[in-house]
Amino acid sequence: MNGRGVWLRLWYLWMPAGALVLLNVTWLAGLRGSVVGRGSILANQVGALEVEVNRLEGHSRELERQTRNLAELQENLGALRRDRLAPMHARLVTFLSDLVNRVHEAGLNPDRLAYSAQRQEKSGLVYFVASFAVKGSYEQLRRCVFLLESSPQFVLVDQLTLRGDENASSLDVGIQLAVGTYFSDLDERLMKDLGVKEVTTGE
Repeated sequence: MNGRGVWLRLWYLWMPAGALVLLNVTWLAGLRGSVVGRGSILANQVGALEVEVNRLEGHSRELERQTRNLAELQENLGALRRDRLAPMHARLVTFLSDLVNRVHEAGLNPDRLAYSAQRQEKSGLVYFVASFAVKGSYEQLRRCVFLLESSPQFVLVDQLTLRGDENASSLDVGIQLAVGTYFSDLDERLMKDLGVKEVTTGE
């Protein structure tokens, strides 16, 4: 009897073992495929998480930068209100003295100063304007405007109007100037002393 016949006669001995081996091989192949597939899914999830982490870190850095900028802006606004937009009683005399001194420094003598004040509803500030006329040479007038705009005070040359005189025999030129500044509040007593009887309200 050849070997093939013996295997066929004894099939009931090797068939269960063969079936068990086949089942194990199949199970191992399935397990391997499942592990590989799961590993691929996890790798994709890790990649996506890394992208999201990088995105969130970028947002965090931007938020920190914006926070620093906001703190700096608040500090600058505080300094501006404290130093440049101080209450009227604390800065008005200094503002007017500086204005007159700078006009005199340009070699000019201002006429009587007139004043007005306007409440700004939206900002809560008060816009104060001093108006006056001066007459002098072109160089003197130009220097006057330059000195006013160079003031350490918060100064705005609000209006500059040429005042012509057809009968004038000299080369001097006359201008009407309005110089403004802002205060954080309105001092009614000071306004009364300066002759500002009515305070208008603006936006």
